[in-house]
Amino acid sequence: MNCDRICELPDSLLTQVLSYLPTIDSVKTSVLSKRWEFLWLRVPVLDLKVSDFPDENYASFIDNFLEFNRKSRMRKFKLKYDEYTYDDDRLAGWVVTTVDRGIQHLDAKGFETNMCVREFMPQNIYKCNTLVSLMLVTVGIENPEFVVSLPSLKIMHLEDVWYYDDPLIMEKIISGCPVLEDFVLIRPIDFCNLDVLQFLRVRSLSLRSFRLTFEYSVSCTYFSVEIDAPRLEYLNFNDDQSDTIVVKNMTSLSMIDIDSEFNVKFGGSRLEPGDLRKRDIIRDFLTAISCVRHMIISRRTLEVLDRYSKLGPIPKFNNLYRLQAAFSRSMLQLLLVFLESCPNLENLILDFTVSTEPEQDGLTYVPQCLLSSLECVEIRELIMGEETGEKLVRYFLKNSVVLKKLILRFEDSSIANQDSDIFKELITFTKPSPSCEVIIIH
Repeated sequence: MNCDRICELPDSLLTQVLSYLPTIDSVKTSVLSKRWEFLWLRVPVLDLKVSDFPDENYASFIDNFLEFNRKSRMRKFKLKYDEYTYDDDRLAGWVVTTVDRGIQHLDAKGFETNMCVREFMPQNIYKCNTLVSLMLVTVGIENPEFVVSLPSLKIMHLEDVWYYDDPLIMEKIISGCPVLEDFVLIRPIDFCNLDVLQFLRVRSLSLRSFRLTFEYSVSCTYFSVEIDAPRLEYLNFNDDQSDTIVVKNMTSLSMIDIDSEFNVKFGGSRLEPGDLRKRDIIRDFLTAISCVRHMIISRRTLEVLDRYSKLGPIPKFNNLYRLQAAFSRSMLQLLLVFLESCPNLENLILDFTVSTEPEQDGLTYVPQCLLSSLECVEIRELIMGEETGEKLVRYFLKNSVVLKKLILRFEDSSIANQDSDIFKELITFTKPSPSCEVIIIH
């Protein structure tokens, strides 16, 4: 006689399995048998999308679920509204309830019916001993009326959140998170002229990963950001609005992804020769991150650094072994200047773009890394017959002494054939590194 192995499992294990499903799917298991009929109600997880329910039935569903489990601890509460739903402050009440029941993972995405309306979270989220991850999207948080205490919080994600009543609210929150490791902050687009979070200070002895996104604001407010995190290993910096940027104690930084204009283009100064303040901000930023090992840098940032390089030196990145950068033919001089600052670089990825600006005649010398350490070069988005790109390819083949692999990614599918003229030319090209392998990919 065959036996249903799943039915042999204890209820505690079955509810654990169901906790990995969205609640709407967990409910569907109630039709399997009498034993499964109410099993989903004992799952310590509520994971819902309002769009899964007709009309406003989701509210009574949540109320009934929480009432059934009123004596149980909640492990996870996740609720996502859609842009057409107005909740009338019920979300805050549910958050109060789940926090009081020892929630570990809180994930709430508020309604978006009105871009100038947010539902504010309750104060009890600032004193939750059990909370491990906090993800808030399109809601508001108020200035804590007491000392924040989140002793277990390791992950915090705040996106399109309004911060009310205190410009240093984020510093207060982070100071109460002694084990915070992963922090994502996506600042809201200020269509309502609230000037939210003007002064951002991220000071943490435990933080290991930080992503900051602040693309633009319609106001003319002065913004500043300060990052002080000696254990930070990963930084994703996408801030075009902050006029003052202070980064320090980055001794553990391993990887950085920079996509910022340093408020030079949009509403900021133009980084003219006399703008010593902006020059010093960029110089200090580069110096603070100079211990990094892996860097990704956007074309927009490089365009600003191209201006900066005419005002001040780019610091040495002695630990940098991998660089991914978006260069155009108008920045060839900067490419060599930047490579000269990376004497131990081993891997280089160039996202090459053909700009409308004239080509710089910048390939006039050979940086140290090409002579001693550069082993792999990948050039992407090449175009067959485009002169600057071909010149760049020949430059690396001619001058890279220890190069082991050159990867060329063309946009033209026709040159992928190994019988093509360009492939034959590159294979037979006299190279200082005879073992260099040339790989062409479309």
